[in-house]
Amino acid sequence: MLNQESETCEEKLQRMVKSIAEDISNGNEIGGAYDWIEKTEVYSIEYITTQDHNYKAARLLVAGGGPNIWINLQTNQVEGYWGADKCVWGFHDSIGLDDHYREEFENSIDNLKNS
Repeated sequence: MLNQESETCEEKLQRMVKSIAEDISNGNEIGGAYDWIEKTEVYSIEYITTQDHNYKAARLLVAGGGPNIWINLQTNQVEGYWGADKCVWGFHDSIGLDDHYREEFENSIDNLKNS
């Protein structure tokens, strides 16, 4: 295996993106969405909605500043960007992230309507 100190930026990016995708796909090892969210810092959430403000999906920024890594719940892909490098790795949402963020979005809309 390649020594992590000699990894290129592209190889580090690939390793990080793949690791995040595998964590989400192998959810039975880490628990559900709440357990995953507790151990992973989500810096930003972009909601993807329909024209009439219904939830479609979310994008979660989980790394920024060096590599930028997004979890795209619409495409079920982890997308990594670092300089000119780009890496995409698919996942199966076995921990219910999309359900969690759908519920959060719908609750926030309900709160807006009721205030």
